[in-house]
Amino acid sequence: MSSVEPKATHGMVVVGEETVYLSHMPMFMEPHAVQYLLEVVLRSETGDARQRYVDDRRRTGTAVYTLAPEPFRISDLVAPEGQRPELTSFTGTLFRGHFERGGTEIIDPVTVEVQRVVHFRRFDHHASRPEALNYLAFGKGDELFFAHRITKPPDFDQHIAVRHVPGGADAVLTDDILRKGPRLEISGRADRPDDRLHESDQVTAKFLDGGPDDVDLRLLVGREFYEEEGDLATDMHSH
Repeated sequence: MSSVEPKATHGMVVVGEETVYLSHMPMFMEPHAVQYLLEVVLRSETGDARQRYVDDRRRTGTAVYTLAPEPFRISDLVAPEGQRPELTSFTGTLFRGHFERGGTEIIDPVTVEVQRVVHFRRFDHHASRPEALNYLAFGKGDELFFAHRITKPPDFDQHIAVRHVPGGADAVLTDDILRKGPRLEISGRADRPDDRLHESDQVTAKFLDGGPDDVDLRLLVGREFYEEEGDLATDMHSH
């Protein structure tokens, strides 16, 4: 008999202002062993949910915002090409701070409408860790973000803003490229927490997939919104 994925609460990091993105806060245990990035629209019956979130972020200067959704099956977010996923919207609670670590409720309930699955990947316990630091790029317009590409324990989750260095290569992280969450490698950095990107770093990156393979991107690192190591230390961690 095949097992059925149980419904669970899959907490997510919230980044972006003009366009909002949700990133799963994964663990190396089922049913949480998936890294995914969603482009979403936030709605509320009590007003403009996106604007309330943006206003709160700007007023408080808080880096970490999270979403605690109603329980759902991660597999329902995706479907075979040409078919509609079973789950295209869900409700939850938006928090300033980490929802499991003393965060403050901002909007409850909030409705999340999924516009695009930017990245979706189940962890492969047989995967090899890359030698060089890998990130997934996403965003739109002037808002560019990196999420560390998670592979195997011990590992780390990180979300950070980036921007192009003026005068860099002509090929840039355009909206068309970013919509599919390309993978990039950071030159001269090992794939470990101590070598992760930090604010004000200026780095060179190259595409590993989803972009031209003969272009070096010069990037300036901005604010770090989230970094987590404990939840990804082993494959037996639980909340």
